[in-house]
Amino acid sequence: MKKYFYVFSLSLQQAMQHRASLLMDRVRSVALLLSLYFLWSALMQNQDSFLGYSRTQMLSYVLCMNLLRAFVLSTHAWDMVGEISSGRISSYLLRPIRYFGFCLARDFSQKVVFLGSALLEVFLLLWCLRATVYFPGSWRSVFFFFVAVWGAFFMYFFLAFLVSSLAFWTSESAGPLFCFELLLQFTAGVFFPLDVLPPYVQGWLHVLPFPYLIYFPLSIYLEKLPLSSILHGFMMQGVWMVILGWVAAGVWRKGLRVYMAEGG
Repeated sequence: MKKYFYVFSLSLQQAMQHRASLLMDRVRSVALLLSLYFLWSALMQNQDSFLGYSRTQMLSYVLCMNLLRAFVLSTHAWDMVGEISSGRISSYLLRPIRYFGFCLARDFSQKVVFLGSALLEVFLLLWCLRATVYFPGSWRSVFFFFVAVWGAFFMYFFLAFLVSSLAFWTSESAGPLFCFELLLQFTAGVFFPLDVLPPYVQGWLHVLPFPYLIYFPLSIYLEKLPLSSILHGFMMQGVWMVILGWVAAGVWRKGLRVYMAEGG
């Protein structure tokens, strides 16, 4: 465990050293945050509620989405793709450390940095707008929210690890990863709450793992789900964690069998 903490510490220092890259990532995040805020503000300009959401709830959805996006959807998957494609991964395979655990520690360091930055962005926006946010009336909802967030954390890690492992078979693996992230933004509930979609579309989406990354935790926080739906969501998170973890491990093992250390 100590060696993975060491990986976390080193990755955290590296993330703080690359200040220009961090700054551009956060500028992009702020641009998305402001765009969504002013979009929903314009749509709800003369209305107390819109599509089942009050103004406070919709503002809270956008702000909390920014926090969850920073924590759940941040990853070093692009680094993993580059390490496999260039052959640098060989150096990790020869070390007394599991690459799976190495990636998890490295990802967690980035999530900590991004979450801290996102918290600062949200507080600054609230201070500038003098806006109020929704807070759950029940501490049970807060507890369930954090449980769902950690479930989403591991689900996305397995998903990103699985897609990144395609680099064993193609040197153009950055393409599938880019398409995956683009699809994920829409189906996870980043740009809008998924319950504004037609019921049949929602039905199909809730069979997939994506809504349980952003939309499900936020729906718990906003207290829009009954207890039965929350328990069903936890069950789906658990099922998908097992499936994605098993598939990711299998693809990784098969990838190692065909891996050739080309490059430097």
